[in-house]
Amino acid sequence: MSTSTDHGRPGAGPEPAADPHLQGAKAPSHAERCRTLAQRARAATLCTLARDPAGYPYGSLVAVTVDAHGRPLLLLSALAEHTGNLKVRAEASLLLAEPAEGLADPLALGRMTLMGPCRPLEGAEAAAARTSFLAMHPRASYYVDFTDFSFYRLDPVSIRYVGGFGRMSWVEADAYAAAEPDPLAADAAGILEHMNTDHADAVLAYAKVLAGIKDATGATMTSVDRYGFELDVITPAGPKAARLPFGAPVSATDEVRKAMVALVREARGRTA
Repeated sequence: MSTSTDHGRPGAGPEPAADPHLQGAKAPSHAERCRTLAQRARAATLCTLARDPAGYPYGSLVAVTVDAHGRPLLLLSALAEHTGNLKVRAEASLLLAEPAEGLADPLALGRMTLMGPCRPLEGAEAAAARTSFLAMHPRASYYVDFTDFSFYRLDPVSIRYVGGFGRMSWVEADAYAAAEPDPLAADAAGILEHMNTDHADAVLAYAKVLAGIKDATGATMTSVDRYGFELDVITPAGPKAARLPFGAPVSATDEVRKAMVALVREARGRTA
């Protein structure tokens, strides 16, 4: 996996210098970040190769879910332009992005583009896709059995991940399929809101004491996952980024609470 900033394929360029406060703390791999993003996605931009005008990328909004291997499942109508395109050329890509959730800059959002053939499913595969899709999109039950609708699956052969500014790579399809979504993904927004609203003093202590940014004047927790969390820290010299690990991986909100409390105690112990 490459994290080069020149948008080249793996090995095409030098890796960027990391913020020293981000080094050494275990973080989700890009494959794990991609699987987490896919697991939560409800909509995506499907790009197919247009028939008229021929060869141009044709983008359209589609509802999506993924199977147990992270492969996108789509319910497409034969009347749709993208379905007609796929019948001629199966090559497609699917852009998935994190929800904005109040972020002012959309380019700070994590997103990925999965590329591969997108083909209709039949028999048992179509039945399994139906179950998965309706679990994510129950309102689709009103039209799922219309005769012009069919289930399609995109089988990724390559994935491009961009996790905001300075975090990007090509993710191998095998690594993506083998990765596990983060167990905190569904609760992460609530955890962040709680910490930033109700425990701002603790968040600032994390930055000053545990991350070692002694001149911090403010801090916001920007992400949380099974391994730890990341901070956006305000200093007189400008913003800095920091990542702090939990003592051990967590999988539930109660475990997060205990881990956060332990870190607060550590911070207070160092300043006592």
